Amino acid sequence: MLNALVVASYGRHFLARDDSGTIWQVYGKGKRRDVAVGDEIVILPSGDMQAWVEDIQPRKNLVYRSDALKSKMFAANLDGVLLMLAISPPYSPELLGRTLTACKHAEVPLTILFNKVDILEGDSETLEAVEQELFEITLGEVPTHYISVTERPAETETLLRPLLEKKRTLILGQSGMGKSTLINLLIPGALAATNEISMALNAGKHTTTHTQMHFGEEGLELIDSPGFQAFGLHHLSESDLLNAFTDIRDEGNKCRFANCQHKREPDCAVKNGLEDGTLSPARYALYQMLKAELQEASQSY
Repeated sequence: MLNALVVASYGRHFLARDDSGTIWQVYGKGKRRDVAVGDEIVILPSGDMQAWVEDIQPRKNLVYRSDALKSKMFAANLDGVLLMLAISPPYSPELLGRTLTACKHAEVPLTILFNKVDILEGDSETLEAVEQELFEITLGEVPTHYISVTERPAETETLLRPLLEKKRTLILGQSGMGKSTLINLLIPGALAATNEISMALNAGKHTTTHTQMHFGEEGLELIDSPGFQAFGLHHLSESDLLNAFTDIRDEGNKCRFANCQHKREPDCAVKNGLEDGTLSPARYALYQMLKAELQEASQSY
């Protein structure tokens, strides 16, 4: 038996690095298939660089998404999540809200990187609109950095290295936001090295859908995940969801009725808060949408 760190996930099999640095192709059975990149596991070698998952050590956290049919684990045992956004292709405010909710539930700090800001040079009106929208959704509680990985690489690297060194960070974002460019900037040759390992283990058949950890200098660990267009949160309960929206929860405690749905009830503090500007309409709309999803999912089970 060996202790190992899961460094890549290909859905049905995984790559894990043991304490000596050897990479194993790992398979799980039953609940031992529920392995995420970043998991510390115990493996049982079964052949030429192949092994079975014997045990999964307790996690300090796990970020994942889920819909009515399945869940997709992004990564475990994280120090933070970076969400990459950009003006082109246009970012999704809804996906930002969903990522923020998932990170709050998992108690993992989120940082926003707004990339390709060079496109907005001379367009202060659009930039101000972006800043306002991000503030409405995050309430200004999420560190946000405006960068251009391609046009200002040195500036980007100087900004991010102190934030990411000695940490394990998951990078999320829709396709086309610049995740791969950022990883290659911070860990030169990372993606090429990944492809070599994948090909050597014949694991490269589905590289577009795999999640991979990259190791840089000064303890830098970046986890790259496939670009996504959907982010289901069916694994949350309604109380989990409310706890992720502390502004709505706290205001809702002032409502006349304990079971107020914050829609048409009299003396609703949340509706009053929306009217007087205390609460964000964007966050309220997202909360009601996610709540309706959870209610619909619970009725269909």
